[in-house]
Amino acid sequence: MRKILLLIALAFYAISCQNSNTFETINVKDYSVDIPTNLSKTENLNKEASLQYQNLLKELYIIVIDESKKQVERAIKDNGLDQMYSNDFKGYVELMSTNFNNLIGVKNKTQKDTLINSLETKIVKFEAKLEEYDIFYEIAYVNGIENYYQIMTWTLLSKKEDHEEAMDKMIYSFKINNSKKYIKSAKKG
Repeated sequence: MRKILLLIALAFYAISCQNSNTFETINVKDYSVDIPTNLSKTENLNKEASLQYQNLLKELYIIVIDESKKQVERAIKDNGLDQMYSNDFKGYVELMSTNFNNLIGVKNKTQKDTLINSLETKIVKFEAKLEEYDIFYEIAYVNGIENYYQIMTWTLLSKKEDHEEAMDKMIYSFKINNSKKYIKSAKKG
């Protein structure tokens, strides 16, 4: 009996210690993201997310939320938010960033404008307290062809050094599938 328990414990340990340097490409809807193979698919992180993966033992999480540009623009206008937020990518980023104003003790916030696979992107990194936990967040807002995307990754602040490279890799791997098709059709129109 002790041997069986030891084998189960060793198998569980081996699974939880899978190398986070090994990534796999996950295709969802019209986009793909590379994630560490030690993350598991879940459905309980955010009901709006089209992609949700986690590793509870390593405390590493990622979600992607995609929203139609037309629906976002309509929602901004219909809710009278167009006086506060421009109806473009900049306004979208500002509006979505207000979601994090409720976090306690936001600090060490950095923002970076960049391109990810030719798509305009703003990456925000910061630390904050959520309930009793100190969390490190890395969020990318991506200006897609027909949609806006939020790629959110997070971990415990104490695990930042362990996971920041993987978090960067996940975010920078984001790509719209068949983007050439969309770019060609946009040029025709």
